[in-house]
Amino acid sequence: MNSKITDHINKVEQAARNWLQPDNYALKEAIDQTINEGLFSFEDIKHQLLVLKENIESGQITAWAQRAGLSDTDNAVGKTILCLHAGNLPLVGFQTALGVILSGADYTGKLSRKDPYLLKTFLTELNQVGLDNSINYSTDLNDCEGLEADEVVFAGSSASVAVVKKEINRLGAASDEARYLIRTAKFSMAYVDNQDALTMKDLTEAIFRYGGKGCRSVAVVVSPYSLDSIKCEFTDYVESFWLKNPQHQEPGPALAYQFAYNKAIERSQAWLDHFLIQESTDLPDQDFLVNWVQGDEDTVRELKAKFGDVVQSIYTTGQQVEGIETTPLSQAQRPPLWWQPDGVGVLKELLCSYS
Repeated sequence: MNSKITDHINKVEQAARNWLQPDNYALKEAIDQTINEGLFSFEDIKHQLLVLKENIESGQITAWAQRAGLSDTDNAVGKTILCLHAGNLPLVGFQTALGVILSGADYTGKLSRKDPYLLKTFLTELNQVGLDNSINYSTDLNDCEGLEADEVVFAGSSASVAVVKKEINRLGAASDEARYLIRTAKFSMAYVDNQDALTMKDLTEAIFRYGGKGCRSVAVVVSPYSLDSIKCEFTDYVESFWLKNPQHQEPGPALAYQFAYNKAIERSQAWLDHFLIQESTDLPDQDFLVNWVQGDEDTVRELKAKFGDVVQSIYTTGQQVEGIETTPLSQAQRPPLWWQPDGVGVLKELLCSYS
């Protein structure tokens, strides 16, 4: 990488480091406001910020740029990218915003009203380091009227795509030739073939962090152990996790109905007040629900084929599953900056599109 792009990357990295400094009172106020409005818990916000801090301080911004091949000739300078950020997790839009801005493209972000404060403080910091690309944001999509963006990035279900595109077209927020990068993965799976303490702790974090929300959270566990043989021990790990990380939201009555149904048909299950783990090979169809499947690597492959693209990642404790790309279970809620939602890295995708 030559000096011009290196200068750009260094400015982005410096802004990120400044943002995470202990004396950043704007971030502190955003955290307080988020908590006071009941949007997210302090524990989940703290976890997210600590993971980002570890990634940034270890040089992952520069490493991500190098991995993607960012250079003076391979970049998205001059392009306008519209990002419609989700709000199901604290700072869930951070990686997309960082990748777009790192690419050199002009960034416009529609911030979620479910998480309007935290990401804003990072974008404000970026605007203070003298970047050449423009950075704009709002919680109202109407503010993007006439933007004529070259690409739109958003997370949602396949059913919502037509509705979103119709509104964007109505506003002229994207050009007629705009590309759409749509994230539709809903959950991840874990293959757990041992019961050692570290594995159980990692599995607990992978399932219960953020109340099980987000595509990196585990909603299906495949294991050679039955749920009945492991649930007492596993429940101890869950209760220990909840003592330090109280669940922010509680399930609606549908989960209690599912528990009653399972009991009636004598399906193995573990009721944890705020969560239900059940033995089932079905697609997880509601929040706060985890399906446990007794099986082996063949079972993992069968379920991945059955569920398709709604599965984000397959986690293991180190072993490979033939024919499937796997990720360490320990990284489920601690991903590197360059992790790929739906298997597509935003920075690499932008460079391939516009270089």
